[in-house]
Amino acid sequence: MPLTRGMMALLVVGLAFAALAQQSGSPSSAQKTDAGSPPPPRREVDESALRYFASQGDTRRVDAEIARLRALYPDWTPPADLSQLVGGGGAVNDPEVDRLWSLYTENRFSEARAAIAARQAADPQWKPPQDLLAALDVAEARKRLVNASDNGQWRTVLSIATETPSLLTCANVDSLWRVAEAFAKTNQPNRTRDVYTYILSNCANPAERLGTLQKALALLDEAQVTDLLRYERKGGDHPDDFGSIRDELARRRVAKAATDGKLTASAENLAVVERLAEGETEPGNAILLGYYNYHHKNPEKALNWFKTALDRGGGEKAAEGYALALRDLNRLVEAEAFAYEWRDKAPENMQVYLDIATALLSQDPPLRLDPKVVARIVPAVTKARSANGAQALGWYSYNTEQFRTAREWFEEALGWKADDEPSAYGIALVSQRLNDRARFSAIVSQWRSRSQRIADLADGIARPRTGQTAPQALSPPEPEPLPARTTAVERTVPSPGPPPERARRVEETRMAAYDRIVAQQERQIQSSRRAVNPANARRTCTATRDPSTLSAPAALNLGWCLMELNRPLEAAAAFDQALRVGNPTTREDAAYGKALAYLRKDLTGEAAVAAAQAPQSLTRRTELSAAILSQRAVAAYRDGRWVDVILILGERARIVPEQNDLMLLRGWSYFKLGRYDDAARVFRAVQQTGYSDEASVGLNAIMEITGQIRQY
Repeated sequence: MPLTRGMMALLVVGLAFAALAQQSGSPSSAQKTDAGSPPPPRREVDESALRYFASQGDTRRVDAEIARLRALYPDWTPPADLSQLVGGGGAVNDPEVDRLWSLYTENRFSEARAAIAARQAADPQWKPPQDLLAALDVAEARKRLVNASDNGQWRTVLSIATETPSLLTCANVDSLWRVAEAFAKTNQPNRTRDVYTYILSNCANPAERLGTLQKALALLDEAQVTDLLRYERKGGDHPDDFGSIRDELARRRVAKAATDGKLTASAENLAVVERLAEGETEPGNAILLGYYNYHHKNPEKALNWFKTALDRGGGEKAAEGYALALRDLNRLVEAEAFAYEWRDKAPENMQVYLDIATALLSQDPPLRLDPKVVARIVPAVTKARSANGAQALGWYSYNTEQFRTAREWFEEALGWKADDEPSAYGIALVSQRLNDRARFSAIVSQWRSRSQRIADLADGIARPRTGQTAPQALSPPEPEPLPARTTAVERTVPSPGPPPERARRVEETRMAAYDRIVAQQERQIQSSRRAVNPANARRTCTATRDPSTLSAPAALNLGWCLMELNRPLEAAAAFDQALRVGNPTTREDAAYGKALAYLRKDLTGEAAVAAAQAPQSLTRRTELSAAILSQRAVAAYRDGRWVDVILILGERARIVPEQNDLMLLRGWSYFKLGRYDDAARVFRAVQQTGYSDEASVGLNAIMEITGQIRQY
């Protein structure tokens, strides 16, 4: 297979640096010559560039030129006094050549080329200095190499380096760095190491030598970087200080072990990172030490480091670690409170909060939790649709003898994660406790073949759950006294339930409240339509029309007319046309109408999008937001999503006063969740506003369910 140009470039440059690296390992080898070989002919050294740079006082370029000339002419020795090159003896100064070098130093390469061509045309006998031509070749090649490197054209970088080997000297360390990166990006790390070895063996600038190690950290593995450290120069006029490189290697070793509890960092490496962390104001190393100690079962020390990181502005990552350390120290109440404040900062913080909340709720026997704690866990679990969190709420409710609430949460968890066996077991356990034969039989039928403990429960075999013995068989539960301690939300122990006739009346009343709310929503939408719709619009839209041909006012009128005829989806299309071609006022009305049209069809998501298509007045924004939230609450109530009803109505109550009919939905949702105290408080509030009949039915239903008469 013939070598392509690119392959040849890789081969030549790679072999060249391999040879240089080998020579670097034995400095004297470069000076050895075969005794039988004649010395090479001495070449005339062009010092015009050196003379020009010296005349300009450009010491940096003087040093670079001396390095270049030494690389080209090993036997050449620079003058001890550079002033001899300026205005003194030696070669006669040529002002035109000096001007060419000036163009070169200003990176005006094309102008220099043009000036050379112009002089040669005027004086065919004149020849430009070879070093000037070579310098221009190298400078132009360096420019092409930098451009290729900046654009990630790594094969081109290596090709240019092969064609211009004079680039690969200590005078062009940046080019060497770019060639090393090109080797790394083309999966040749050993060649990358050879380039860095060449620099460290031959180049003297301390900053460039340290920069070489810093480049190596990004491109080579730890073993190769460690091997390069042996080239550190400890003596001479400019000794190296590679301490920062050694510190970074130690930090990396600790970082690797910080995410893997099976790996252990040495005491020396830990001491280095601790020294770095104590001597800085940044949080990075403190976070690193926090996670190292956390994963190596030292949560107390981890907590201290995370606290340090937080004090230094470590943000969500430090907060995540701090909460995890509190959890490992079994300081769950404190961990939940802290994690709650950070839950929305990042997805990882929310997950940590849910994990801690789950652990807090799952304690058996249950902890005495402030009701506010449970109240803030519920929306977080619901928003995240966390099956583990819902299951934990189920067990917490079960352990505090809130059996109906427990089952609601187990059902929720199983809805979010269909293969969640612990939640299925919880449903079976609670259904047995509540003497709900139908649900018990259904869950056993679904899970008997997949869960031995559910099968055992059906067969009457006792099985403990977290230190608690499950009921023996499906039989009516005996009423039990309330626990002596205060639970998170007080509940009474359910009795077998109200008589069938009363239960039927309760359900009829509950559904009647739902029907009234739906009717009320429709009346509100109708009222909104009449407020904007022209009085004569209904007469103009009995026939179907294509709104795309109408002007904005005509399309707007058509939309309101179709709304009066109860054709909301056609109305939405008309409002769309008004939105496309109307002025700002028309667009506002059209967006409002389109939102109402979608609300008419219970398309709350589309309604929210429509409302945002044009700016609305504060009054309309509030009206639409309230209407959208009302419909979402009604839909959640219709679907039996009681927790969602409560959350949505809470959000609505923050923007408008809560209506009596919606308060009834809230009360019945609490009722369905088994939160009878909360339900009673809502029903009592509704009763005081004039809805006494509906509220009284709710209060009476609570009394019959609990078997007690309470003063609410």
